[in-house]
Amino acid sequence: MTLAPLLHGFFSFLGTVEGELLKSAIELILFTVVDYMIISEWTRSRKRELKFLIIAFSAMAVDKLASAYFLASVVFTGSSAQFWTLHTADNLFEIFALFLVANAFIYPILIQKKQGAKRFMASKLPLLLGISIVLSGFVWSVIDLRGGALTDFWTNTSINIAQIVVLLYYAGYIIANRQYKLRYKINIMFAFVIYAVTPMIELFNIVFYDNLNRSLAVAAHPFPFISILMFTQVIYLKLADKAMLKSQLKRSEAMYAHEKELSKLKDEFVSTVSHELKTPITSMKLYTGLLREGKLGPVPKKQKDALDVVHDETDRLNRLITDILDLSRLEANKSRLELSEFDLRELVDDKIYLGMAKKEQVSTVIDVPKGFIVTADRNKMKQVFINLFNNAVKFTPAGGTITISAMMRDTEWDLSVEDTGIGVEKDKIPKLFEKFYQAENYMTRKKGGIGLGLSIVKGIVELHEGKIGVESELNKGTKITIVFPKLTRY
Repeated sequence: MTLAPLLHGFFSFLGTVEGELLKSAIELILFTVVDYMIISEWTRSRKRELKFLIIAFSAMAVDKLASAYFLASVVFTGSSAQFWTLHTADNLFEIFALFLVANAFIYPILIQKKQGAKRFMASKLPLLLGISIVLSGFVWSVIDLRGGALTDFWTNTSINIAQIVVLLYYAGYIIANRQYKLRYKINIMFAFVIYAVTPMIELFNIVFYDNLNRSLAVAAHPFPFISILMFTQVIYLKLADKAMLKSQLKRSEAMYAHEKELSKLKDEFVSTVSHELKTPITSMKLYTGLLREGKLGPVPKKQKDALDVVHDETDRLNRLITDILDLSRLEANKSRLELSEFDLRELVDDKIYLGMAKKEQVSTVIDVPKGFIVTADRNKMKQVFINLFNNAVKFTPAGGTITISAMMRDTEWDLSVEDTGIGVEKDKIPKLFEKFYQAENYMTRKKGGIGLGLSIVKGIVELHEGKIGVESELNKGTKITIVFPKLTRY
């Protein structure tokens, strides 16, 4: 036995009252399951889109329930006196239910267009009914001209036209508003079109065959069922997406909480260890100082040279611990500004640090006007200048130049430190302010430091609500500019 006769027999069965009952029962089950899924999600999220979907699919479920009831009364009792009247009422309700479903699916577009759903529905229902009435009048005229059974089929004609108008209008609406985001829009649009195939075939059968063509009647059966399956798929995919997003959000929240706790423990550890290291380092520095000065007895030259190295390394270790503590306080938002007015020229004209540049055979140009009064945290600005200047000296070869400049504007002022050093590759510039980042490879670099200076600078600048920028070209130099808003002391 081939498949074609089997399918033909099955669809012929669907054309009977018993087949219609089976279809209505299956569709009722599908709509009820989908409605339950949407209601379950709505009880958790209370989203307005889900509310519209619940109303729409509840209407479809009620329609199929009524249809199943009418058909069951015919199949099991044999009473068909009021069947066609009730069946017509059921078909009219189906049109309204389809109208609700279509509006529920395009609700995300209405939100993006800032259109109220109720107002949109109130404006479209009379329009669609009007179009349906006009088209029905035209089709009735065609039937009458060809001598068709106008009296017998006017109700079915109107219902079919109304279904076609509603479904194709909303399919066209999705196409016309394709620039707006609507998940699974292709599936929704095709579901509308496929659902409209059945009333199209039935209308064709009415107009040209007085609804007597059995093959057309059989061909019309599967399309609503296919469309309902597509609606079910779209709803399932939407709810599955939301469930996945919620799951990912929970995982992200758990990871964030874990990372936050680890960061807190790290900060506490760094702060505690740094404070504990301060005491022995202070003692080491004190006693190496006493030894170098001969306060504890004569020290031969070789031992004095060794003590000088220990003393310098102690200073370097002390600076490193200070940097770590400063950065830890900045990151924990425990650092506070102590604003005051001061002359920026006096702050940058520091003989100690300028002398350090001279020692490295690097010349310094200060282009900061005298009396350049700013309001900022003086100690923190000193730290900014020292870190930027040390960084410039470190990466500027002998014979190079470092230029320190400042400019006052209406609502802000800026400080720049520019060198003629080795520069930084373009792709490395965004990483310069990351903790422990070194532009040079750690295996090949010749300069000291662990990469905290610029991180501290950035933290202090942000504390002042300022901005920092870097311009650099490999083997030509680097310019770091900091722009500060004009702050007040109050």
